Amino acid sequence: MYIWCVKKHTLTAVAGFAILFLLYHAAEYMILFKNSAIGFLAFQTLFFVAAYFIAKWQRKPGLAAWGLDGSKPFLKHLLSGLLMGGLLYGTTFCISLFLGVEKVTTVPGFAEILAPLGLFIFGSFFSSFSEDVLTRGYVYHHLKGKVTATWVVFISATIYLFNHIYRLDDGFVTWLYLFLLGVLFVIPLLLTQRLWFTGGLHWAGNGTFYFTHEIIKTEESNGPVSANTVFIIVILLFIPLNYYLLKRTGLVKQPEKPIGNAVVVN
Repeated sequence: MYIWCVKKHTLTAVAGFAILFLLYHAAEYMILFKNSAIGFLAFQTLFFVAAYFIAKWQRKPGLAAWGLDGSKPFLKHLLSGLLMGGLLYGTTFCISLFLGVEKVTTVPGFAEILAPLGLFIFGSFFSSFSEDVLTRGYVYHHLKGKVTATWVVFISATIYLFNHIYRLDDGFVTWLYLFLLGVLFVIPLLLTQRLWFTGGLHWAGNGTFYFTHEIIKTEESNGPVSANTVFIIVILLFIPLNYYLLKRTGLVKQPEKPIGNAVVVN
């Protein structure tokens, strides 16, 4: 009976992930290959509806099961994440300009910025949080208590890496920064057991990158390192910075409990 229950739980967990994975990538397909904002928003909406009902099917409390708990102080988590996401990509951009890794070629007027940036930020809210639910919230809440925190971080970051199916031909450096970005994004979830800080970090990061590379036109130049290498170094710096911010602002839900040399996720 116990083995059957374990198998049933595993099957429902995998089935739920597969449904969310397909809906997320259907939305990505609609915007990347069909240029259909309506199709993108439709599949993103279906993603969150499915995430809610999958949680109920698995006897969990709706979207709160995946870290999107709407109780206070979720806004404090979100705003802190937005701040750090803007700083993460803004710092990377400024260092790249300083080192001559990138250079600005075109800066549009204020009126030309508002519409495309506003639309991107709106759409990016859905894609950022849906990816966070898929690769972090869902994974964490099915693994907590079963494996150590280190394994949760590794598994989540690996899933995040391979979720970028259109970037897998870009080479080792891209793989490395995507994996480290996955590490950076999942650690706050383990510390707070909520997805709002991570979602804000991801959302603001996407918006800042879009502003500094699509609104403002840039190109790589012959600097001492590549722009992606700069990004990797900044990510490594922001992992402890995020931890420090979360501790200072009191957003860490509970202390870690060591068992031997490992830490079990509660």
